[in-house]
Amino acid sequence: MSVGQERANLPEPVSRYVFLDYLRALAAWLVVWDHFGNIMPRGLGHVFGPAEWVRHNITGPLGIIQDFGWFGVALFFLISGFIISDRARVESVYVFAVRRVLRIYPMLAVAVLLSAAFVAARTDVTPRAVLLNLTLANYVIYPQVVLLGVAWTLIIEMIFYGLTAATQFARGSPHRIAFNLAATALVIWKRGAFGLDFGLFATATAYLPVLVMGQTVYWWMARRRLSAAWGLAYLAAAAAVFLWGLRAMQPGFLPVTNSYFISLAYALLLFVALLHIPLPERRSVRLLSDTSYSVYLLHGVVGWLTLAGLIDRTPLIVAIMAAAAVSLAAAYVAHRLVELPFQRLGRYLTRGRGAGRLSSSPEPAPGDRAAGG
Repeated sequence: MSVGQERANLPEPVSRYVFLDYLRALAAWLVVWDHFGNIMPRGLGHVFGPAEWVRHNITGPLGIIQDFGWFGVALFFLISGFIISDRARVESVYVFAVRRVLRIYPMLAVAVLLSAAFVAARTDVTPRAVLLNLTLANYVIYPQVVLLGVAWTLIIEMIFYGLTAATQFARGSPHRIAFNLAATALVIWKRGAFGLDFGLFATATAYLPVLVMGQTVYWWMARRRLSAAWGLAYLAAAAAVFLWGLRAMQPGFLPVTNSYFISLAYALLLFVALLHIPLPERRSVRLLSDTSYSVYLLHGVVGWLTLAGLIDRTPLIVAIMAAAAVSLAAAYVAHRLVELPFQRLGRYLTRGRGAGRLSSSPEPAPGDRAAGG
């Protein structure tokens, strides 16, 4: 074997996309800000002054809707499209499926059961509803029963994972992007053809172009496997399909005063900018990044209980800070006791099964649902 062949057979060096840690931390806590600073206090009959100031002086003039909530969600989707493309490039179908399932479902189960026990409306908590929420099938079965309000993006993630697994035969080709966009467009086109359940599936699928944008950035700017012409063409196509889906199913999010697309454009610009800026690794950022999925799932349960218990007994700022601290503490414990063990189990179950070498930071946490959706 020649030296060149030996080098070709060596695993790729492992590098870490540090910028994703910053973005994951930012995205998760922007969502927490939206909920703790705006939605939850208002639901309890209070108004948080700093959140009002931000809305009137920053997000409002910039056209960023939902108090940064959708901005955070868009960041999560972009991160997911980017990093899942990286993972899928080096993993077999078996490895990809096992690791994604063990990444998503164990923490989801913990959060759903906690919500069913302490937060969800009693009339909604039935064995059938719990089972559907544990599997995410509740998001594609009409009528929907949602026990964990923040879990809506997970069904979108799972659809994207399914499309990715279906195209693993072409895992080394950036043009699997075209398949994702074509499949999304087909589902949007046929959204009313197969009943209400398929309509719900189509509504979730309509968000996939945002993940495809992250996928395009990965193949274009990180892997340099697409020319500028192809990269711009795929971004434009993804934007067009996303706008078509909004027009077809959620036209209320098209006007400038309530536009998903404007916030997405800002998120994409930030994503691309940080990709090209060398950022230092920070333990604090890594902690917030690693716990972002657990924060996402748990803050609506433990944070809500904390905020509701303190809001009429302490100054509002103290109640909000306490809710954030409790959410972070719960997320850290959940990360250590649930996420990490199941990630290790995933690596054990896929050892020697075409796992490849990973060149990425930890997987992204799916975003939280912002207000109004």
